[in-house]
Amino acid sequence: MLNSQQKHCLAQLPKAALVNFIAEVQGVDKLLDKKIERLLLQSDKPKLIKKLTTTLKGLNRRHKYIDHWKVSEFATELQYLASDIMNLYPEQAETCLKLLELFIESSNTSLERCDDASGEIGQTYSNLAQSWLTVARGCYSQQKQILLVDEQDILSQAWQTKVKNLIDDNAYGFKDALMGGLKQLLSELEIRGIIDDYLHYYRSLFAENKGKGSAENTIKNADNQQIPLSYGHDRANHQEKLKTETALLGLAQALGDVALFTAVYRTIYPQQPLSPQQLNGLISFMIDHQAYELALEYLNHDWQSKAQQDAIKRLDWLSQIYQQQGDSKAQLKVLGEVFELHSSAKRLQAIMAIASPAEQAGWRKKAYKLAEDQQDIITAILLLLEIGEIKLANQLAITRHHEFADIHYETLTQLLKALPEDTAIIQVIIYRSLIDDILTNDRSRAYGYAARYYKRLLPLDSTINKSTDRYNSLATHQQYTKLLSQNYGGRSDFWQRISD
Repeated sequence: MLNSQQKHCLAQLPKAALVNFIAEVQGVDKLLDKKIERLLLQSDKPKLIKKLTTTLKGLNRRHKYIDHWKVSEFATELQYLASDIMNLYPEQAETCLKLLELFIESSNTSLERCDDASGEIGQTYSNLAQSWLTVARGCYSQQKQILLVDEQDILSQAWQTKVKNLIDDNAYGFKDALMGGLKQLLSELEIRGIIDDYLHYYRSLFAENKGKGSAENTIKNADNQQIPLSYGHDRANHQEKLKTETALLGLAQALGDVALFTAVYRTIYPQQPLSPQQLNGLISFMIDHQAYELALEYLNHDWQSKAQQDAIKRLDWLSQIYQQQGDSKAQLKVLGEVFELHSSAKRLQAIMAIASPAEQAGWRKKAYKLAEDQQDIITAILLLLEIGEIKLANQLAITRHHEFADIHYETLTQLLKALPEDTAIIQVIIYRSLIDDILTNDRSRAYGYAARYYKRLLPLDSTINKSTDRYNSLATHQQYTKLLSQNYGGRSDFWQRISD
């Protein structure tokens, strides 16, 4: 995509230059040819609209499977189409809306016939749903302005039905974007009207199960009607159940109504207690909508799992809530608990940011002891660096430098980005580990990286030689280079890249 400056430069070009360029590229690419064809029809809107309509209807008739290496090309074709349709807005908003709806109808066909592992096609249709909201808002607003007040209820019902028809078929989830932005289009009352329709349908799906659930195991809709939550062993409407639950959750989330969202959520997960995985979605929504006290109630009374990962997750939620509430004392307490369970420099950093000077001194002692006992060398080094013990971190890296050979290269390269100044020794050890890994495993394609890492050793060597500690028990740069020559002297490509 061109930025605004590039577009400005294009606008300054002579018209003839642009015409000649388009004429030259025509025939180079089929997708581009179609784009040019529609561009040429801009001066004849009826023909352009007819062309777009024919193309969109053709999407539904396609059946040929698209392999993963052609997905990007297909996504580009869809994006071109979306762009050409949106060029009709706002001048021809109603037509634009109809074309977008025709486009959205092709979603299942498109997604079913391609390997969309990258998510490009799904994202394109998600963007399309957002475009539909933008255009629909303009259309709805214009329609309301020309109608009498007593006729607007009919219009409102029509738009509620239109929205409901769109989100009814959401098998691939791309219409989540539409539900999430519904407040751009409909009022709270209108959204609640759609929710009531879904609740009524939900009740009818399982009407035969009435009486099978307990009195408490129910949810009330706007008319105060009880909806049973016990489904027994009836699986006939299972897919409809899931689809309706997804729609209800999405609509309740769009509305931002914590009580309604909680009621719907507990409809889907009526069991007691909820598992940590089930609680995640509920607590996340509550925190996003500042329902902190309700979230705390679930975390303190409903969270049952004692597994370490679940305990860490619970404490992280609590820390987030206390931070939002400005309760640094409570936050420090849970941060300390989670640090004891899973020590990391990031968690220590969070503690030090809110701890008093006296408390910081105590945590430095704990971090120092934890670093001494830490089996993971990276965690140990980061803990020491976080409390400012750079010299100790360097010494620890020297003592345990052989352990770096077992660490994945991505972890090492990420660590290099996080290292502060005065860590030349640690950097040397990491670069040597990366070089050794590439040469030992004869990864010839990575020789360029190995050569680049070697060149970075030279300025680090100069820094270390000026320091008081020097290399200590670690091999000097000259000694390391000699070892490389002895062990990998035959890797001419590597040595050539160093000399380049």
